[in-house]
Amino acid sequence: MSLIHQLKQQNKKIFFQMGGQGSPWYRELKKIYDSNEIKEFFSVCFDVFQELHPLTKDAIATPKGIYPEQWLKDENKLPSDDYLSTAGVSLIMIQMTQLAYYELFRKKYPYSQIQNIIAGATGHSQGLISSTLLGFGLEKEEYFQALRFYMKYVTYLALRSQEVFPYIEASKEELQLAEELNLKDPSPMVAVLGSEHSIISNLVEEFNSTYKEEKPIYIGLYNTPTNRVLSSYRKSLLLFYKIHQKFLEENKIKYIFLKTTCPFHSPYMEPCVEILLDDVKKENFVYNTKDLKFPIYTFSSGKDYREYKDLLPIMTRDLYVNTLYWDLALKPISMLKVDYIIDFGPGKTSQRLTEENLPHLQYSVPILCMANPKDAKEI
Repeated sequence: MSLIHQLKQQNKKIFFQMGGQGSPWYRELKKIYDSNEIKEFFSVCFDVFQELHPLTKDAIATPKGIYPEQWLKDENKLPSDDYLSTAGVSLIMIQMTQLAYYELFRKKYPYSQIQNIIAGATGHSQGLISSTLLGFGLEKEEYFQALRFYMKYVTYLALRSQEVFPYIEASKEELQLAEELNLKDPSPMVAVLGSEHSIISNLVEEFNSTYKEEKPIYIGLYNTPTNRVLSSYRKSLLLFYKIHQKFLEENKIKYIFLKTTCPFHSPYMEPCVEILLDDVKKENFVYNTKDLKFPIYTFSSGKDYREYKDLLPIMTRDLYVNTLYWDLALKPISMLKVDYIIDFGPGKTSQRLTEENLPHLQYSVPILCMANPKDAKEI
């Protein structure tokens, strides 16, 4: 008997979570595609990309286009890793990967069969968007209609991201400075691993007040008590490291640039919000917070999305602008008395971040990750 069936018999609760940017997705999605288990899912997604081809062809965000069907059928047609990790591509493909994992899960356990054991859901950064699709509890053709919209939505989101922040590649000056500092692949987001939040926050405030001629730095994500992400222009993030290099090295604080090309979770992405909301008006988005069948907890405040009047504005702002506090998204787990967390990836990053937060929330719960074959088999 599977774990889910056991939990149903015992009336125990599960909690869904989705991962965010930065995880490799191709190998995982390729494996799912080659299995031929969810043909209708891929058909719907590929059809969306075909429909939006006039938008994605030669766009600022996707100068080499978006061709997932070609990439999955023939690995030789896959673009470079650098291209696949740009915001214009990775936002789309990460959502497609985690929803492919959910499709595998959904085939075994339709919502109507497990609705009584679902306590809630959340998502790390862009994963919060995907989690709302799960929250509608749709089945059959209604689900695929919603999937079609969500793939359109994330494509618009990806395109507008890079239009507002068109600096896909580092400048020669930035590359030279990175080389001098022995830093690799400078991007608009950098993970600062180690030390307390207050210490890093003070350094950021000091930089912003002292170097007013440079672009400000924002702490965009608070992942764990010793893991946060800074968002800004590459030059500012490189100068920050140069100024504080000695302190960071002495305190064994790691400074690792993320594989992305936009400073998400910062005011720099504010112009995207209204543009994207205008985009989706013509797509007839009929779903709203009142349609959510179970709680979806946002990382910006810890609130249930059902407390808000409109879904699209807050969901869009959460990804683009609002600061991420992962502990706030996870706090309801203890209140809900969750027995298992099911993580839909991609990769195992969100699983690890949750594991690191749970002791500080004084709660212990197993986390099974669909990206882990052993966990997937148990599920």
